[in-house]
Amino acid sequence: MKWTRSELEQHTSLFEFEEEVTIEDDAFKKNSRINRVGNVHVAGSGYLDQERDCFFVSMDIDGIMYVPDAITGKEIEYPFETHTDETYSFVDSDEEDVRLVDNDVVDLHQAIVDAIFIEIPMQVTHASKEEYPQGDGWRIISEEEYQKSQEETGDPRLAKLKELLKKDD
Repeated sequence: MKWTRSELEQHTSLFEFEEEVTIEDDAFKKNSRINRVGNVHVAGSGYLDQERDCFFVSMDIDGIMYVPDAITGKEIEYPFETHTDETYSFVDSDEEDVRLVDNDVVDLHQAIVDAIFIEIPMQVTHASKEEYPQGDGWRIISEEEYQKSQEETGDPRLAKLKELLKKDD
């Protein structure tokens, strides 16, 4: 999704767009929590402010992330939706969160990738309890099992205090 300044100047009011976007897998190669994305749909609008030499854009982005399962490591689908507002400047700017336009061409690609990065889950699993790995004397348990075991055993740091209180009764 790229537009030249002259293309944007043809729109005297709000510039609306909607498009299916292809994002190459190598955009995510430095992050082990995501393999790739697909079915990325971007819809939004923008406004060229010629007095400030800026293009303001608002985008809704949705699609499917392909992420590794936190338990099994198998690739699973994870749907996402996000919204982002971006400012593109045609002149140098010291303002934070302003993207500098290169060669009078507004390119939304990196903003779309950045918005997707924010939506990457820390971890996700579709594994059943039977698929959880285990070994000699250990096994992975669910969050619910962990919480239940904590309630049953209590805080080990307070065990001595509980014993002392029982003796006084």
